Amino acid sequence: MLLKSKKLNQKNTIIIGLTVALICVVLGVFCFSYAMETLDLKAEEIGLEEQPIFDPPFPNYSITGLEGKWGDLIIGVTATLLLFVVAFVTAKLLSKKRGLP
Repeated sequence: MLLKSKKLNQKNTIIIGLTVALICVVLGVFCFSYAMETLDLKAEEIGLEEQPIFDPPFPNYSITGLEGKWGDLIIGVTATLLLFVVAFVTAKLLSKKRGLP
C-alpha cells in the first residue's frame, strides 16, 4: 500500500513539474520575449558585431517557416517535452541500474 502511494505521489510530482515548465514556456513566449539580452545590448552600445565560430543549426533559436510567437511556442513546447523525455528515460535507466523501483 505504501509503495502504491509513493508511486502516485511521484506521478503527481512529475505531472505538476511538467505543467509548471510548460506554463513557463507560454509565459516566456507571450510575456517576456520582447526583452533583448543584456549582453546583446551592451555589445551594440560599444559597436561589436557577432562573429560566430560555426553555423548553428537553429540561428537565433528559430526554424524557417515557424517565425513569430506561435512558432516560438511550438519550438519551446517541443524542446521542453524532448528534454523531459530524455531526463525521464535517464532517471529510469539509472534507477534500474541501482535496483530501485
